[in-house]
Amino acid sequence: LYDMPVSNNGARCRLIIYEKGLSPESDVIIKSPMDLGGLKSKEYLELSPQGKMPLLVCEDGAIPESDTISRWLLDKFSAQKPSFVPSASAARVKSDLICRFHDMYITTIQSAMYRAAPPFGQFSSRRDALQELARQLQTINGYVDDEGPYITGKEISLADAAVFPTMVFVMHMMPKF
Repeated sequence: LYDMPVSNNGARCRLIIYEKGLSPESDVIIKSPMDLGGLKSKEYLELSPQGKMPLLVCEDGAIPESDTISRWLLDKFSAQKPSFVPSASAARVKSDLICRFHDMYITTIQSAMYRAAPPFGQFSSRRDALQELARQLQTINGYVDDEGPYITGKEISLADAAVFPTMVFVMHMMPKF
């Protein structure tokens, strides 16, 4: 897994690795993209056309995109618990929706929390991007199970792995920058 600690998208994969008790030294080796020359190097771009983190290189080939990597990890290591797939169908649907909303509408503008200057996704002002970020967080909140303790109820789900690292950005990085 090519990733760095500053990536909330990569943290989704790392959270799954750690919660499942997988070894980052043998089960899924975590390396810096610099080991391939960096995100924009020819070597990295041949494996990840967008030049983004994370990137998983495994027996199935090169797999970019945190959601796809996460689902591969859940499948590959399905014998290790937790499954990250709620047993209730309603919770599974909510988890999938939350992941989709997170990836489509939050990560695309999250740079408004820390980047010095626009654009921030489709927005040319930080204010507009942050207003949209707040709106999307409210949308996700509408799918949260109030009884918890996890986002979709009693079981940890892929939604927790996706949203938690981003909320760390919201709570700690945004006020700084």
